[in-house]
Amino acid sequence: MSSHSRRTAALLALPFLLAGCTAAVADSNPGGASKPSAAPATPPVLPSTAPTVATIPTLDSANDQPLPLDGYLMTPAQLDKVQKAQQRLITGCMARFGFTFSPPTSIPMPRDSGAPDSRTDGRYGRQNAALSAKWGYHAEGGTPASREKPGAADALLPAQEVAALRGTSDPNQRFGPGGQLINSQKVPEHGCVGEVNQQFTGSVTGLVGDAQFANDVKFATLDASQQDQRTKAVFATWSQCMARSGYDYPDPVKAAGDQQWFKGPLPDQHELQVATADAACRHENNVVGTWYAVDFAYQQATIAANAEKMAQVKAGLEHQVQLATQTLG
Repeated sequence: MSSHSRRTAALLALPFLLAGCTAAVADSNPGGASKPSAAPATPPVLPSTAPTVATIPTLDSANDQPLPLDGYLMTPAQLDKVQKAQQRLITGCMARFGFTFSPPTSIPMPRDSGAPDSRTDGRYGRQNAALSAKWGYHAEGGTPASREKPGAADALLPAQEVAALRGTSDPNQRFGPGGQLINSQKVPEHGCVGEVNQQFTGSVTGLVGDAQFANDVKFATLDASQQDQRTKAVFATWSQCMARSGYDYPDPVKAAGDQQWFKGPLPDQHELQVATADAACRHENNVVGTWYAVDFAYQQATIAANAEKMAQVKAGLEHQVQLATQTLG
């Protein structure tokens, strides 16, 4: 399986927990908070050999367990605060041009009632047997019918308002260079979205929310932990356990990412049976405990190997949260 395919499978394994990143937004600097430089867009350095795992805990769920990356990725509460501040700053910018603007609110990604407070995803798939038996691989409560599509809400806005928002009124361009005069005010590069991006990230093209490098580390270490021989060994025994129930999957990622689960908003009986067997086989073979321990080791080693960039990531996260607190406070 290619690295891209494994990343896709990892994402599919967490459809009920993953939270979406905020849209790109951000040059003033309210409050004088120090502004971090953008992290270089280079891939993270992973350990050249499998890191040592001292102990493997017995776990059905690692959602309440710490991970080394927790301090470099926004918590759900931080992400919510930053998104709200981003919307308020865009609204304020648009008001300078004479527009009463309310940013569209997207439907938040669903999260299980047992999802971790320290990170936006559960990382190892659903880890609650009761929820598996009731909801299968679907989000708790079912899959939302639709989500807000980026750019869809401003399609019907007047041209000048779109120009103030995005720096261009050309429907074929997502963002533009700005420079237009609207109500005697000069539109910034990428419009108000770009201005707010600049405030949060130091770049008009920056993404508000988790740093790209932190996300790269998140997926690279998850991928590495899945390919580690210690994890593969428990995946193999899990697969044998599933086969005894009549289900043919090589690992839990493939089971959770089976496309047949995503054809409707609610699980069918077959999905519930597979998910129930999955949870039982995870418990029997300590899949989560082993996977978590290996993943923890890869995260720890990767953070150490990329110390300077990870320091930039942390500074960027702290800056965004500080700016959000000042904006909302």
